[in-house]
Amino acid sequence: MSRLDQLRSSFNEAAHLYDEARPGYPPSIIDTIIIQSGLPPMGKLLEIGCGTGQITIPFAARGYPILALELGTALAALATERCQPYPRVDILSMAFEAWPVQEQAFDLVVSAQAFHWIAPEYGCRKAAAALKRGGAIALVWNLDVTQHTAFNEATRSLYHAYLPASASGDADVSLEEKAYRYKEALGQSDAFTDLREVRHAWDKEYSGASYVKLLHTYSNHRTLPEPEKTRFFQAIAEVIARTGGTVQRKYETLLLLARTK
Repeated sequence: MSRLDQLRSSFNEAAHLYDEARPGYPPSIIDTIIIQSGLPPMGKLLEIGCGTGQITIPFAARGYPILALELGTALAALATERCQPYPRVDILSMAFEAWPVQEQAFDLVVSAQAFHWIAPEYGCRKAAAALKRGGAIALVWNLDVTQHTAFNEATRSLYHAYLPASASGDADVSLEEKAYRYKEALGQSDAFTDLREVRHAWDKEYSGASYVKLLHTYSNHRTLPEPEKTRFFQAIAEVIARTGGTVQRKYETLLLLARTK
């Protein structure tokens, strides 16, 4: 298994922890997607990389039929369990790359915190093939934009020591930089037009225990070798205790939205 495949599949090993610890998506972002995409009341959604259903459920609760793809079998099983109250949701355990595209079948393609695992040009091209004319793609990421806190300063040396650039050469590329590769791909695509960027800022306070759980859901943290992994998390817990027992994070939810021509 390549380093990239190892990172990509690491979430499946912690499905319940991922569901518990990862922050969801602001309701205003869901509303913005629906309004700006022109999604009709019974418009059909294709979701790529649904995880445990964190953005699936807000759309399902509004009555939309959804076909959701999830590579991880444990994640897909948990999403299926969580979506039982919504009979219009169908979850398939498979990679988007392996999915036999249903041509022009969907009004909206949505992907939250997942599309950066797919090659930009390929992903945009296949998503466009699945969309009806005038349909839309909505790519969503929660970006941690916290800066200059005592906790960040105190943990900087730990990250330099334990999480240097990985063998893939991509570990030093921020999630925002990865997201912007898809903005560039959408902007250059012959299939899409009316590209928009929306940001929503929000804050979250974590207890020490909940923040450590959150870190255990990050692929590059999960795949640290032992004993470095244990030492890293012990050191993080010590910093949290030393800096007040809680961790404040600032987030921006980034939405990239475009329509098919």
